[in-house]
Amino acid sequence: MSDHDTAKPAETDEAIFMEAAERLRICSDAESENRIQGINALAFEDGDQWDADIGNQRKIDGRPALTINHTSTFCMRQINTLRQQRPRIKCHPVGDGADIDTANVVNGLIRHVETNSNASVAYDTGVTSAVKIGWGYWRILSEYLDEKSFDQELKIVPIRNTFTVYMDPSAVMPAGEDQMWCLISEKMKRAEYKRRYRGMPNTEWQTDAPGDMTLDWESKEEIRLAEYFRIHEVADTLCLMSDGSTQLKSVLRKKDPLLLDAVALGQAIDKATGQPIERPTTRREVQWFRLNGKKVVERKTMPGKYIPVIRCEGNVLDINGRVKRKGMVKNLMDPARMFNYWRTQQTERYALAPKAPWITYEDVIEGHPEWHNANQKSYSVLVAKAATGPDGQLLPLPVRTPPAPAEAGMAEAAAGAEHDLMSVAGMPQENPEIAARVVGGNKYLQRRQGMQDLTHFQYYDNQTLAIMWTGIILLDLFPYYYDTQRMQRIIGDDGLPDMVTLNEKKPKADDPGVFEVKNNLQVGRYDVVMDTGPGYQTKREESAAMMLELLGTELGKVVVATGADIALRNFDFQGAQELADRAVTTNPEGMAKVIEGLPKQAQTIVGALQQQLQEKDKMIQQQALEIKYRGTIEAARIEAGREKNVRDDATKKFDIRTKSETSRDVAEIHAAAQLLNSQMESSEEEAAADRLIEKGTT
Repeated sequence: MSDHDTAKPAETDEAIFMEAAERLRICSDAESENRIQGINALAFEDGDQWDADIGNQRKIDGRPALTINHTSTFCMRQINTLRQQRPRIKCHPVGDGADIDTANVVNGLIRHVETNSNASVAYDTGVTSAVKIGWGYWRILSEYLDEKSFDQELKIVPIRNTFTVYMDPSAVMPAGEDQMWCLISEKMKRAEYKRRYRGMPNTEWQTDAPGDMTLDWESKEEIRLAEYFRIHEVADTLCLMSDGSTQLKSVLRKKDPLLLDAVALGQAIDKATGQPIERPTTRREVQWFRLNGKKVVERKTMPGKYIPVIRCEGNVLDINGRVKRKGMVKNLMDPARMFNYWRTQQTERYALAPKAPWITYEDVIEGHPEWHNANQKSYSVLVAKAATGPDGQLLPLPVRTPPAPAEAGMAEAAAGAEHDLMSVAGMPQENPEIAARVVGGNKYLQRRQGMQDLTHFQYYDNQTLAIMWTGIILLDLFPYYYDTQRMQRIIGDDGLPDMVTLNEKKPKADDPGVFEVKNNLQVGRYDVVMDTGPGYQTKREESAAMMLELLGTELGKVVVATGADIALRNFDFQGAQELADRAVTTNPEGMAKVIEGLPKQAQTIVGALQQQLQEKDKMIQQQALEIKYRGTIEAARIEAGREKNVRDDATKKFDIRTKSETSRDVAEIHAAAQLLNSQMESSEEEAAADRLIEKGTT
């Protein structure tokens, strides 16, 4: 199946110019009412809040036309709230070779693009326009790193004048995800135009759309051109490869135009039919043109499949196919005019009310003109004549009368208009009695703030969708602009930069003959989710406070032992980062990450040193074991000698004790024998005596 166009769009320069001009007219017609109301809203928010007829008549009559600009305050309050909690892009791996480590690199690369291009300006410009008039834009561009490099980087840039963008009116998605074409009018210095497009007509791109007019003084120095984007759908064939992946046939042909064999190309073959497995499909091309007032002066096919212009919406309503857009200002116009009118009337009434006049007789102030301007000047002394009346009585001194009071209805009307204005703005006034009873830090305050945020939550939600679509476009463009091996800065979730090597070819650990690509942005599918809440700095402050609380618990000992460097990096005191760098060396995982960030040569040197240290550690361990074993043997010998001595001592003591006891026993036996002998001899002597006595008596 050969590639061919499915829609057959305009191809010649003349046809493309006519196509762009027609689409400009379509967009101008569709958006003319919104553009006029948007211009009026911007002027009103800037302070032009009186109807032209009434304001001009008051100027002619010399009457005041006061403007108390609450509208600008309400808008800035909402805009600043959005700035404080700007959502952030975060990618998750989905499949086709995507992994968590590469996803972290992709997230860091997105944060680098945002930081390098100061994307917050683009986001804030777009959402500011959405809050005020109902829609805003920003875009993604590419530029070379410098004048001597072929490497390009992506940038997110603001579109300051919302009315210079003409987006496909049929795009209904909030961020313009489904747009099929887009025009942007731009200005270029005439000298630059002549240098880049020699021989091209010096004719300006013409547009009469509201908000996109060319001033005479601008036309002398600059020429107006137009950028025209369009999506071109091209028919192609999707092939199933033998490894389970898919590939477009147009891509396979680009790799080797002469190779037509499906097996050689690596396609999967249907066993039943013997034919390659494939199906028809379409691929999207983004075509870009630059036009002057007569023709196309430049054209190219851009990388990616999405038009890199992002819309941020406010309030959108579709009535009978007519899309109406508006921001906060539109609904605030009538109550703001009413408040300005009643305040002006009240001020005018007080200003024109007569000053407290003096009532007196003419004769009393005759010759003293200071009484006629005593209400305008401050006199230390006012002198009056002592005049007498017709009856001869002394006339009284001048007396001041009270001024006429202003009507109470004016104050009530002004208060009612202010209440209406605050209610429409979604920021109701606090009841003084309730506010007086609210304690600082009370949950009531948080609930009230939450109610005000919910009133205009659509702006935050639409900003989140627009930034998410920005992340999707960046993911689509990364493989085209970051397709070579190079050192690249990325920024972590904590806002700290790091250096990584993109598309780094390294031999596999288990098979050195096979190379794998680390941080490969050419493969893998990722989806985008939004991380909402406080920004990096606020999150770091909260993390530091939580870390301090954690360190005071039992778990804090584990944190200090395993991740002291992570804890220190969350603090902002002087020297915290240096302490963290020193602490990271005490943690093997931290050291491994530090080594990964080093250049290749440094990694090789560190690896060699680590190997030497490991060998020395082995020697030290072996020597320590030998010393330990020797010490154990010597200790055993000493212990054996000590035990022998103890045994010998015990034996000697036993022998001595035995001999002593034996001698004692022998002595006792001998003494007993002697006693027994003595007793026996005594008994014999008594017996002999008894016999003698018996003989004597007989």
